[in-house]
Amino acid sequence: MALNWDDLRIFLAIARESSLSGAARRLGVTQPTAGRRLRALEGSLSARLFERLPQGFLPTAAGAELLPLAEAMERSAEAVARRQPAFADRLRGTVRLSIGEVAAQFLAPRLPTLRARLPEVELELSVSHLLANLSRREADLVIRECLPDGPGLVARKLGRFAFAVYGGRDYVAANPAAHGEARYADCAWAGFDEEHHYFAGQQWLLSKLGGRAPAIRLNDAMVLQEAVRGGAGLGVLACFAADPDPALVRLTPPIAEVVSLQHLIVHEDLRRLPRVRAVMDALAALFAAEAEALAGRAGERRTA
Repeated sequence: MALNWDDLRIFLAIARESSLSGAARRLGVTQPTAGRRLRALEGSLSARLFERLPQGFLPTAAGAELLPLAEAMERSAEAVARRQPAFADRLRGTVRLSIGEVAAQFLAPRLPTLRARLPEVELELSVSHLLANLSRREADLVIRECLPDGPGLVARKLGRFAFAVYGGRDYVAANPAAHGEARYADCAWAGFDEEHHYFAGQQWLLSKLGGRAPAIRLNDAMVLQEAVRGGAGLGVLACFAADPDPALVRLTPPIAEVVSLQHLIVHEDLRRLPRVRAVMDALAALFAAEAEALAGRAGERRTA
């Protein structure tokens, strides 16, 4: 008898969640549906797959034997899903891009340029601190500082984001200490909270502040720029985003110790898909064209 893949998905979810209710939530089905599919699978195999124990569902010997086979089927199903768009060889459709907020600051005002190059390709941007799972098609492309460590992932260098110290024009005018090394002791600072200590510039800033946390702490780079712009204090900002802002004053050259190398990450099953390849090439060209701004050289004449 041919097995139903939906039944095997239920089996995998129960094995991972140790309960029918957990499996149902994981797959977005009702608990009775999960139970019915499990019984159907056990009937097809003529085998009991789980022991129903007080602490949860525990795989029987038959269940333990089936588990790696079902996981292999799951990987194959995911590979088919990833490659499905490639069966229609067209330079059109949707490309989903997962990015951090600093990359989003760079990309958002340049989206018209991308759309002009690829008029039949629709772009979906998801701004998140979390790395999307490309194997499960949570996104088609990812732009991140960290290199991929999963199987089948390929990375391409895009460019480097430089950072410098900035202050709101009114705040700097009212605080002469902002122009020298005394700024680290005598000025107010805005930065990231403890949970986001890994964000670019935060460790460098903490070392300059002698371990003292910034008085204003946030978890979003774009909000940080707005806070500095509004006079909350000084902050370490991406040069490409802060240099064009007339309400901000750059107080240092680009900080040599604070550089964020951006990578474009794709699953190897998708990188030859025409629309994905076209977006990858367009992004690489965009970063290359903006290399001066990314490196902070475009705003050096404005350094206070």
